[in-house]
Parts: sequence; structure tokens; C-alpha cells
Amino acid sequence: MLQSRYGTIEQIRIFQNYIHDKDFSLLLEHNLYEMAKKQMDELENLMNQYQISLPRRPPQSVRTQRNTEAYTDHFISSLMMTQIQENISMQLRALRTSVTSEHIRNIARKYLMDELKLYDDTIKYAKLKGWVGTPPLYPESPPGTMERLDSGEAYHLWDHLTSRYDSLEISQIYQNYAHDKDFSFELGNEIKGTLEKQINVLEKEMDHFGLPLPERPPKSVKTNKNAELLEDVLMYRQILTGMQFMFELHATAFKQNTTNDRLRKIYGGFLRKEVDLYNEYLKFGKLKGWLRLTPMYTPK
Repeated sequence: MLQSRYGTIEQIRIFQNYIHDKDFSLLLEHNLYEMAKKQMDELENLMNQYQISLPRRPPQSVRTQRNTEAYTDHFISSLMMTQIQENISMQLRALRTSVTSEHIRNIARKYLMDELKLYDDTIKYAKLKGWVGTPPLYPESPPGTMERLDSGEAYHLWDHLTSRYDSLEISQIYQNYAHDKDFSFELGNEIKGTLEKQINVLEKEMDHFGLPLPERPPKSVKTNKNAELLEDVLMYRQILTGMQFMFELHATAFKQNTTNDRLRKIYGGFLRKEVDLYNEYLKFGKLKGWLRLTPMYTPK
């Protein structure tokens, strides 16, 4: 994470030599650079606390032999958006793997939220400047629908809804086999409630844009219970892995929804909820002793 911040800061210092648009230069300076600088300072302090060797820092400033035609603002904005997209993925990896330290996991969550807002602001600005092309639009929207939807966004709606359907059905099956009453309650309330709310949102969006809806899972799932068939710890870990998978699904939809800003906001909300649910679910697993022990880093 720290190396990435160093790279971002150096990139911005190089690009500042080539940017023509003053507003764009200010956006990079006051949004991306200041955020990266603040996070860099925090990460350096954190590494010192854990007695981890720090890498070399980037130059204080970067001056180039200026060639104003070497880079266009359009090209630079594309590189910056790609960098922010990678930063979002990096924060998710850090959050997913920070199982031992809740403090570090919370830092990764905060950085993730910062990156989501930054990307949303940047993509809106780039669209305003005409620097974002229009992907192939979905051609079958109902008459009178004023919102635009590109083909990729149509796929993300369908992909999300089918994934939520599968998750709901699996959680209903697992609830039949859960031995631990707390775990059974968690499956039937917080997890089921979150899935049903998101399914309701996605179904309405599919209808709004005239997309064909897939088959729904059963309203409820009851099985001939064999208490020894599945262990609570296995079901718990499977659901934890499913949450980690949904991180990427939500984040990919958020990053690739460039045409419809409203849908991008929905996926950002889904990702925030998944992160918060994952955090609580990790604490629950620690309390039950269901998490695998990870190798510990011990400063010498």
C-alpha cells in the first residue's frame, strides 16, 4: 500500500508538467495528491509502529523537459482513473486479508471509502470534459425510459441478481443444518435480510430498464435434516469466502459503470454494506473460534 502511494505521488508530479487544463491540474493536486500524501504519512507511521523497514521515498519534486504535446489531458485522466481502480482493488485485498488486526482492517476500509468517492468524482469530471467514450448502449430499454444504460451495465445487473439469488438459496439451505443458535440467527436475519433488500433493488432496476429477469430461488428451503452432514465451521467459512467474492463483483460493477451514475452509486452502497457485514462476520467467527490461525509477524 505504501509503495503504491509513493508511485501515485511520483506519477502526479510527472503529469503536472504536461497537463494543459488548469481545473484538471487542481483536481489532481487537491484530491488525488493530497489524499495519497495523507495516506502515505499514516502508513509510514504504522510501519514504524510495527517495526517494518520502510522503502525508499519518491523524489521531492519531478521536473521534466517540457513537451506539451507528449501527453494529452485525456490520456493522463485515463491513466489516473486506471490507477484509482487499482487502488480500490488493493484496499479490498488489504481488507480481505487483515484478519488478525481489526485496526489495520479499519484503515483499509477507510482508504477504500476514500478511493470510491475519488473515483466517482473523477469519472464525473472526465465525462464533463468529454474524456470518457460511450460504450455500446443496451438497445432494448422500454419506451419513455430517459436513462441511458450501456451493454456492460446491463450485464452487471443480471450478474448481480443471479449471484444474490444463489447466495440467498445457499444461506437458506445452511440454516437447516446450523447447530449453533447464534449462527442460525445470523443466517436467518442479518445475512438473509441484506440479500433480500439487494435483490429487491436489483429486480426493480431490471424492470426499469426492461431487462429479462432470471428464475428466482425458492421462497424457502426445508430439507430432511441430517445434523452430521455439514459442520457449522465449514458453512461459516464458505459464507466468508462468498463475501470475499462479492467484494470483487461489487467493485468491478462500480468501476465499469461509467454511463449511468445512479447505478454506480447503488453498487458503491452494496460494496460498503458487504464490507461492514464482512467485518462483523469476522468478529463473530473469532468469537466462535472458527477462523483459521494465520502466520504471525513478530518484530525482532
